[in-house]
Amino acid sequence: MDWLFNIDKTLIFAVQDNIVTPLLTPFMRGISFVGEYGAIWIILGIGLCCTKKYRQTGIAVLIGLLFTLLVGNIFLKHLVMRARPCIDFAGISVLPVTPPATDYSFPSGHSFSSFVAATAIASTKKKGWIIAAFSAAFIMAFSRIYLFVHYPSDVLTGMILGIVFGILACHISKFIYKH
Repeated sequence: MDWLFNIDKTLIFAVQDNIVTPLLTPFMRGISFVGEYGAIWIILGIGLCCTKKYRQTGIAVLIGLLFTLLVGNIFLKHLVMRARPCIDFAGISVLPVTPPATDYSFPSGHSFSSFVAATAIASTKKKGWIIAAFSAAFIMAFSRIYLFVHYPSDVLTGMILGIVFGILACHISKFIYKH
């Protein structure tokens, strides 16, 4: 596992050294903030549920977010208990407040929830929505590396889990909606 940590460390410090700027930081903080607790995706899921045409998609988003909570935040984070980079390398953080040491890093909940929602939105087969949803998910995921609160492998795992559980949520939603 040392090789994975070395890759993570190399990549996250490459972002810190080459991309982090005072101009971009407020934007990244804002993007990360709207993803707290999956709030933006919960609002979107509820909004989609309010329209008959997109209700099945809204249900898929909300089911996917439930998976994010249960699998990611409750189970995996407490099973792995990986410290955040801002804890491992104290003194380096782009956030005004460092998360508590018991707020674990693996997997990235922001990435998981963003990609679960984007995958559910992809079920609409509307090209513009798909591009917007996955673009927002990628920016949200990257913001977590940028802000030094997740390692790249935390984010990549969150992305993969989001896609897998997003597909599962779509199947469950389809079943629920038809019955």
